Amino acid sequence: TKLLSNLIPTRSANVIVHLKSVFARHGIPEILITDNGPQFACQEMKDFANEYCFEHVTSSPKYPQSNGEAERTVQTVKNLLKKASDPYKALLAYRTTAVANGYSPAQLLMGSRLRTTLPVLPEALQPCVPDLQRLRHMEKERRMRQRECFNKIHGTRNLDKLLPGQSVWITDAKAQGTVTSVHTTPRSYVVSGLQGTIRRNRSHLVPIPIPETQTEPQLTQSNEKNTPETVSEPKEQQTPGVVCTTSGREVIKPKRLNL
Repeated sequence: TKLLSNLIPTRSANVIVHLKSVFARHGIPEILITDNGPQFACQEMKDFANEYCFEHVTSSPKYPQSNGEAERTVQTVKNLLKKASDPYKALLAYRTTAVANGYSPAQLLMGSRLRTTLPVLPEALQPCVPDLQRLRHMEKERRMRQRECFNKIHGTRNLDKLLPGQSVWITDAKAQGTVTSVHTTPRSYVVSGLQGTIRRNRSHLVPIPIPETQTEPQLTQSNEKNTPETVSEPKEQQTPGVVCTTSGREVIKPKRLNL
């Protein structure tokens, strides 16, 4: 279920107040995933996570694709509010519209449909809790199909893991760096370079190949040393007037009749 709140301003104190309000209404989650905005990557948010006993995970910097579901929801709501004269009616329509699994966000959260300005039968507003086990199975299959289609279209593959001390090229910074350690978040590394110590996703890091220790002349010399010497066998001396084949066999002329 997608919960929306209007944050003005977006300082860490305001974000924490809104999160406390959401937690008091729906409970404290085990894991909270956010981006790397300054209101989230601060000491106040770390203290708030320790106080409310939840794990705070941030997505990879410069890689919004890792938090794609939240980014897509924000884009949808922004486009919705731009076209609506009444923002609350727009949010109500968004929360009562069924998604791909056949249920609306309100049904998934509250177990019943919400009454809107559209006419509806009273029986349709009765509480009806969805089958969560079947719903999770459907969502898992749908996401697997989306993943397969994305990987097939874009030709994705699993990248090799990087080791501490390995030299890499940082594509977004266009600079060379060295892997310091593996970050606790998925597929992220801590890299040190001219721009300081930064955190980047694995897709931003290109391993720099190690130069070969031996040059070509050295390799050719070593190959020549290792090659065994071939001893040529002395050729057999041929008798004059005798014709031999290439294999050394003597050619005997046929005896013809002297008529």
